Amino acid sequence: MKLGFLKKKHFTLVFFIIPLLFSFKANAQKAEPIKYDQGEVVTMHSNILKEDRRILIYTPKDSANPEKKYPVIYVLDADNHFAQMVEYSKYLSRQDVYVIPPLIVVGITNTDRNRDLTPSHSSVYYDGKPDTTAHAPYKNSGGNEHFFQFIQKELMPYVNSNYKTQPYRIFAGHSFGALTTINCLISYPDMFDAYIAVSPSFWWDQKFLLKLADKKLKAGSTLSKTLFFSDGNEDASSPGSPFHTNVLKFDSLLKKRNIKGLDFEYLSYPTESHMTVPLKSYYDGLRFIYYQWQLPPVSDEKINPEIIMRHYKGLSQRFGYPILPDEAYLNDLAQWLVKNQATLNNGIKLLEMNTINYPSSSRAFAALGAAYTTNGEKQKAIASYKKASELNPKSNEIKSRLLELQK
Repeated sequence: MKLGFLKKKHFTLVFFIIPLLFSFKANAQKAEPIKYDQGEVVTMHSNILKEDRRILIYTPKDSANPEKKYPVIYVLDADNHFAQMVEYSKYLSRQDVYVIPPLIVVGITNTDRNRDLTPSHSSVYYDGKPDTTAHAPYKNSGGNEHFFQFIQKELMPYVNSNYKTQPYRIFAGHSFGALTTINCLISYPDMFDAYIAVSPSFWWDQKFLLKLADKKLKAGSTLSKTLFFSDGNEDASSPGSPFHTNVLKFDSLLKKRNIKGLDFEYLSYPTESHMTVPLKSYYDGLRFIYYQWQLPPVSDEKINPEIIMRHYKGLSQRFGYPILPDEAYLNDLAQWLVKNQATLNNGIKLLEMNTINYPSSSRAFAALGAAYTTNGEKQKAIASYKKASELNPKSNEIKSRLLELQK
C-alpha cells in the first residue's frame, strides 16, 4: 500500500469502527450525553470551530468509590482509535494487571481532518506535488490553532465540569494526529502533561514541524513533559520515502538539545505498516508514561505500609497530584497475604492502612474485620464489622458476620 492515504483520505480500521448513530445539537455547557456500550456520546456545539462536534467519553466504574477522580487521555481520530484506547485502559488498570491507573478516555471524532490536524496551510501532497484545484483535499489545511483553542477553551472545561478528573492529561494521535500532538507539545506544552505521537507526518508542508521544533526547542531549555513517539515501516510501501528519516531527525534533535525535564522515548516498529503501528504504539506509549506506576517487587515477607506509601509518594511527586494506593488493588494484595500464616500480620497492616486511606469504605473495614477474625482478634474484628455496617447498613452479609462474632 502506498502512502497515498496521507494525501487523499484517512482510511478506517474496520476492526475499531464504532457504530455511532447519535447526533443532536447542544451548547457545550448543556450537552446531554447518550449512553452506549463503551461510554457516552456527547455532541457539543463549538463556537470556535462554528460547528457541532461529536465526542466519545469512557469513564471507569468504581462502585465502592463513586467520587474517585481519574487522569484523562484525549485521543484524536476517535473513529479509529477510541475503542482501542478504552480496551487498553480497562485491561492495563485491571486489579490483576494494574500497571497504569484507570483513565477517562475522551475521543475526538473528525469533521474536517485535514483542516484540524495540520499545523500550517499547504497544498502540497506527500510526493511533493501541489494541488490548487477547487476540490484539493488540503485547501482548508492549517487549522491546528483553532483546534487547540476548541480543546482548551471548550472541550476541556466541559470534561472537567461533568466528569471526575485529576489534573493530569495525556494527548494521543496518529499520523496527522501525531503531527498535531507534537505541535501541541512544542507550541502549547502546558495543555497536556504527556504526549503519544504515532507515526507523525513530518513530511507535511516541507517539514514545517521539524523546522518549528528546531527553532523552539532550545538546547538546555526546560520542558517537564513526557513524550512517546514511534513509526512503522512507512518507507517500505513507498520506496525512497523520507518518512522514517524525518522521525529519526526529530529523535536526534531531542537528544542533542538535552532538554531538561523532557522524558521521552522513540520506538520503531519495522514489521508494522502505517495503519497497524497504532496497535503497538498506544500500548507501549501508555506503559512508558506509567513505567513507574507498578509497585516494585517486594517479597510477601517484607511488604509493609511504609514501602507502599513511599512508592505512592513518589508517584504523587511525578504526576503532580495526590495519589493513594488503590483500595481494591491493596485489598487484593492483602487478601493474598492473609491466606498464609507467615504473612498474615503483613496483610492486616495493609488492610489497616486501607481503612486510613479510605475511611468511608465499608469494603475496607469488612476486609479488615475478616482478617482480624482469621488472626483470632475477636474484639478488633467486631469493631471493624460495626464500622463497616455503619457505612453500609443495607449489607446483610456484614450484619450476618457481625452477629456470628457477637454470639
